[in-house]
Amino acid sequence: MERINGESIAGIALAFLAVLFIVAAQVNAVWAVALPADYVLLAVGIALIALGRWTTMNANKNPPVEHHH
Repeated sequence: MERINGESIAGIALAFLAVLFIVAAQVNAVWAVALPADYVLLAVGIALIALGRWTTMNANKNPPVEHHH
């Protein structure tokens, strides 16, 4: 039974990075220039988390069948 997969981990990492960049944009004007890209990173991170959750639910619902010879 799988609980977390690579898509979920990558999504969490991208979402965390995007939040850090958004906070940095609130403090520093140079980082504020990249704010649209930060929101894109956040959206991709959330999408990867959702994809990972969907993949995990499907993998747990239909476990692979092992064939013994």
